[in-house]
Amino acid sequence: AVGDDARDGAGARSGAGTARARGTASSAARGTRFSARKIVKGLTRRALYDVVRDVGAYCEFVPFCKGSRVTPRETWRARARDEDAETADGREYFEADLEIGFTVFNEKYTSAVTCEAPRMVQARSVKSGLFENMTTTWRFTPLDGDEDEEDEDGRAKGDDAKAREVTDGGVIVDFEIDFQVRDPMHAAAVSMVFDDVANSQINAFEKRCKQLALNAARKT
Repeated sequence: AVGDDARDGAGARSGAGTARARGTASSAARGTRFSARKIVKGLTRRALYDVVRDVGAYCEFVPFCKGSRVTPRETWRARARDEDAETADGREYFEADLEIGFTVFNEKYTSAVTCEAPRMVQARSVKSGLFENMTTTWRFTPLDGDEDEEDEDGRAKGDDAKAREVTDGGVIVDFEIDFQVRDPMHAAAVSMVFDDVANSQINAFEKRCKQLALNAARKT
């Protein structure tokens, strides 16, 4: 929730360079939430956002992801087929099929993905056998809280020196996953697995960003 993010801001700043995971386990009827926060240095919000938005590439680097693809628009379930991929408020919308695999279970499901560049990416399951519902949310916030130093796409404004200042200032990355398992018998096992998922996600995406930047530098 936005309010939670605001209250946690001071704590995140005091833990620069570290990841803090907050997990809460509850009954299957109420669902379960796991979250993680990290301050990432040397990358812009836009770079992090672009990697999280690229759902089709998840199977190449995301822990426990065995398959990922953006589905054709005509198959989308959560919105009318003739509606544009851009929603009324400027957010981007698409759907994707994903497969996750662990030692205790393997699950294929469809997610409806909403993106708000460069601030947020949220995926909500719309078809799943294991989960009654599952929502993952990524939020990207400048460490200094000053979004005026970025253009409308989240890229640093100004000359190279200014751009470096914005990049080096750091980004607060919040990852949260909320889910409810259909079968209470599976809830405990899934909760144990997803605790590891929450703790590993941010590091995986940060590593991907840096690898893509390195690959681009090698090509120049």
